[in-house]
This record gives sequence, structure tokens and C-alpha cells, in this order.
Amino acid sequence: MIRLLQIELAKLWPAKYFRILVVLWLTAFISIPFGGVRLLEWMTNGMAFAENIMLDPNAWPIFDHGDLWQNLSYVYKMFTVFLSFVVIISVTNEFDYKTIRQNVIDGFSKKEFWLSKISLILFFSILATAMLFVLGVILNWTYSVSFDATLLATNSEFLFAYFFQLVYFLMFCFVLSLWIKRAGVVIATMVFWVYIIEPILSALVVDRWLDMPVLAQSLPMEAGWNLIQFPFTKYLLMQTQDFIGAQDILVASGWMAFFFLVSYLLITKRDL
Repeated sequence: MIRLLQIELAKLWPAKYFRILVVLWLTAFISIPFGGVRLLEWMTNGMAFAENIMLDPNAWPIFDHGDLWQNLSYVYKMFTVFLSFVVIISVTNEFDYKTIRQNVIDGFSKKEFWLSKISLILFFSILATAMLFVLGVILNWTYSVSFDATLLATNSEFLFAYFFQLVYFLMFCFVLSLWIKRAGVVIATMVFWVYIIEPILSALVVDRWLDMPVLAQSLPMEAGWNLIQFPFTKYLLMQTQDFIGAQDILVASGWMAFFFLVSYLLITKRDL
């Protein structure tokens, strides 16, 4: 797997799009939490918001031990789209430039090609999770009322949920890329499905018209998204799921296995 990952990175690094997407992702990753705190502090100190304690970052324990990992993992899962573009373009370029066929001719088996893309997905997912952990420690030490390294493990299962959701979404994009093979069409299909089609299916067709909320929550993107629930309603004294549901893990694991199987079959059983 290490050798296959090295090959993948060697192919990606010279590409300008890869460096641009990685820079954008890293910039967003690092700047979002600090920029958000600075914005709230500016609003708190402004004339119009001077009396509004709800905008005071110190009034919300966003970076305290009990809330830290769920808050960060929820925010950062929304930036997975930058990494999905890397996976999509990496896979579709193999078909556009016929490199996958040439690799197979040169002795690179179809299974090794599949494993090389899986290794790339795992690499970015592990890297992002490690960065989230380091950033969380820094934010906790900087903005928490009291820093205690022994309490950082509180709700740390959301780090696993973040890693799982990353692999889940990137595998979904991997399957789309293998099926459609054209980067622009894959990206358009992914965006259309994730932000338009599935929300309509979930909210209207399945949940409201068919009255089957369990099925609505089991659609592919909903299943991955539900691993980390929206956490900020707790600060408005509303009920919030602050744990990872067993049903959510089970459903997402089923879809994950499906993505792995379909991607493998699309590569090994189809004419390249």
C-alpha cells in the first residue's frame, strides 16, 4: 500500500490543480476556527453588538472539552468537498489520458489500481483527522476556560466519526468517477445529488409523503452526514444529539461496504 500511495502522490504532485486544491483546503482548514472567533470578538466589541452576550465567544463553550470534537468535526466535514475534487480528477484523468490502460499493460493489475486509489483516500482521511486533532488541541489550549490534557479524550469518538465520514464521502466520489469517467460531469452529478436531489428525496418524498423517516435517514449521503449531528443547538437550550448513534454507524457501514464492492467491480470486471 505504501508503494502504491507513493505512485499516486508522484502522479498528483506535478499537477497544478492538485496544489491549488490542497492550498485552498489547508487555508480553509486552518483559518475557519480562528477567523470565526475573531469575527465574533469584533461583533462583540462593535457598537451594535456591545450588549449582546450571545455573540461573546466566551459565553459559548465551543472549544471546551465536552463540546470540542463534535463542534470541530461537524464544521470540518463540510470542507471534504475540496478533497473530493482531488479524488475525482485523479480518477477521471486516468481514463482521459488512458494511463490506467497503459498501467495495466505495463503490469499494474486492476486490483493494484483499485488499491492505489483506496490508499490515496485513506491517506487524505488520516491526514485530515490528524490535523483536526492538532488544531483541536491548540484551540482548546487557547480558548478553553481551563486546559486539561487528560480531558481531551472526552467525546473523542467524533474524531473517528470524522475519519469515517471522510472515507465514506470520498468513496462515494470514487464510485461516481469510475462510473461516469468525466471530471466535469462527475462533479456536477455529485453536487446535484448531494445538495439538491437527495435533500428533496429525504425531506419531501420519503419523510413527508411516504412518512418513512428511517428510510429518509438511510439515503447514502444522509447516512454519512448523520454520523455527526448538528451540535450548536445545545447553546440555544435545544435538544441535541451529542453522541454517535448505533443505527447511524450500522447504516453508514452498509453503504461503505457497498461503495467498496461497487468500486472494485467497476475496475476489475469492466473493460478499461
